Amino acid sequence: MTGTHSAPAGVSAEAGVPLVQCLDAARTYGTGPSAVVAVHGANCAVHAGARIAVVGPSGSGKSTLIHLMAALDRPTAGRVIHPGLALGNRTNATWNGDTRAGGAGKRQSGKDSDILPAREIGVVFQGPSLLPPLTAVENVALPLLIDGVGGTEATERAFEALYGLGLGPLATKLPDEMSAGQAQRVAVARMLARGPRLILADEPTGRLDRETARQVLNALLDAAESLGAAVLVATHDARIAGALEERWYMADGRLISPEQPSRERELR
Repeated sequence: MTGTHSAPAGVSAEAGVPLVQCLDAARTYGTGPSAVVAVHGANCAVHAGARIAVVGPSGSGKSTLIHLMAALDRPTAGRVIHPGLALGNRTNATWNGDTRAGGAGKRQSGKDSDILPAREIGVVFQGPSLLPPLTAVENVALPLLIDGVGGTEATERAFEALYGLGLGPLATKLPDEMSAGQAQRVAVARMLARGPRLILADEPTGRLDRETARQVLNALLDAAESLGAAVLVATHDARIAGALEERWYMADGRLISPEQPSRERELR
């Protein structure tokens, strides 16, 4: 894979509006002496076509940063905005932090500011995320049904996503009939079926062996290629990070200026 996005965090080397941008975004849990600052004033931006690894040890703030970008959590200070993600005729969503250490942020006031671009953000988690009673195709179709897609179309798109990743034989299997790697690739297919423009993956290979991790990451990057989506992956695995074009580093909740590594994808 080759790409051209190698700008520092928070500064674009490309024309265009970022899909997501953190502006001094911080997240603190708790108050007083027991307060824990998970992310300190992060400034970064993800543009279309980006292939970014966020690297750091466990507890460095990678997951919290991803949750803020995905609007799964709110900053307690600063802002997280999604200026490059379309919301139809609606205003782009912005999370403003309140200035209290333990308080959750609040949505920016204004027309339709409570609408988030959920369909344009795909999230892949580290742990098991498939619903046990549902088959693979039903798991993949479920978010589409929630989005209001008709049953027939949702099923067709689910099959298309599964077959597109070589997972057709798993379509009628339940999660407990799959290996951990198969289940994680089905989770990637579920994300793919919605057609997001921004893919955020939180340690998607953290519980997998080396070969299975390779398969899952390749499935994730293949999905991104087919969608033309940007990808940001949190990982502590140097080999996984080396397969992406740009690396950001986190330590003790602080986002450090990124390295500009080789742009070659090496995991095939």
